[in-house]
Amino acid sequence: MRIAVIGLGIAGLSICARLALAGHDVSGFDQFEPMHTNGSSHGDTRIMRLTPGEGEIYVKLARRAQEIWRTWEGLAGRPFIEWTGGLMAGPRGSPFVAASQRLSRTPAAIMRGDAIHAMTRGYIAMPYEWDVFRQEDAGVIAADAVRAFLLKQAPRWGAKLHHNARIEAPIDGLVLKINEEARVFDVVIVAAGGWARKLLPEFAGKLAVKRRVVGWFESPNPRMAPVICADNDEGVYGMPAPRGLYKLGLHAIGGATDPDNVRAPDAEDATLLSEQARVLLPTHNPEPVRMTRCLYTVTPDEHFLITPSRIHERILLFSACSGHGFKYAPLYGAIAEDWLNGKETEELTAFGPARRAHVNRLGGEKT
Repeated sequence: MRIAVIGLGIAGLSICARLALAGHDVSGFDQFEPMHTNGSSHGDTRIMRLTPGEGEIYVKLARRAQEIWRTWEGLAGRPFIEWTGGLMAGPRGSPFVAASQRLSRTPAAIMRGDAIHAMTRGYIAMPYEWDVFRQEDAGVIAADAVRAFLLKQAPRWGAKLHHNARIEAPIDGLVLKINEEARVFDVVIVAAGGWARKLLPEFAGKLAVKRRVVGWFESPNPRMAPVICADNDEGVYGMPAPRGLYKLGLHAIGGATDPDNVRAPDAEDATLLSEQARVLLPTHNPEPVRMTRCLYTVTPDEHFLITPSRIHERILLFSACSGHGFKYAPLYGAIAEDWLNGKETEELTAFGPARRAHVNRLGGEKT
């Protein structure tokens, strides 16, 4: 079967690799150079949690993905995940913290925020009135290393990856105009992140593109620290990064943007991040040593959106969006394959047209 996958971020690469391994004639297309930083998949580290507080469906995805992560690590000859533990936190009564505890296989007691400073030997602090759940099955993913691995592995399995490929928008069928040349496919999968709205305008009302900024902070005494996922107004999240730095981002701060014209990080972004660093990272210089911007493609309820187009039943929108999708990367190809084979799975039901009926929004970190 001739399959076009549009977008070679982490979702598109996973889909290309899996479907090529299954024997399909897979062509992946991206409008930018390999390893570009224009979309949502780039970065040195991303948060991994085997017990995502967003809901039970995500816990199942994360635990299934773990097995494939191990396979990918074996093929790459290196680890992709470093297990640091995590602190799921928020104001007292936070539903995200409560869900993280409830969904955990080894639920510990909820702690008060004032215990964190001593527990981390002064490296991390939190407001004393916060609820905090210590999660052992959390850590960081070497995100760019995973992308680089898939860019090599997918072609080994037979996928043909094309960069600097412009797809004429909007898509109106299985004939794609690519760099002015028409090509016919049996299936088209759109995993283009922030650009999906332009390619498939029917979903424009369900996908909002947001600008987000993350910053790296330096400490005179760097050490491996747990990840942070906070259910506060800013949606602050943090994770250790290479060279002893600690990275902070704000899930809930940042306005709508055009993915082709995203404003670079500025002094206002630095101020917002520094406010969080002063509270959470007492040993760190509160001024970021660097910052970068990232795109969020967000659905109204912040769950994934994986659904066929009304244009053609063989066109699939695949948006593992809302900022918390990288940890499930190894499963995206399997989900796409299930759809291709006409299987009715829990994931396709949860994230398809009739989804949301049994998946409640629980808030919290998105990375």
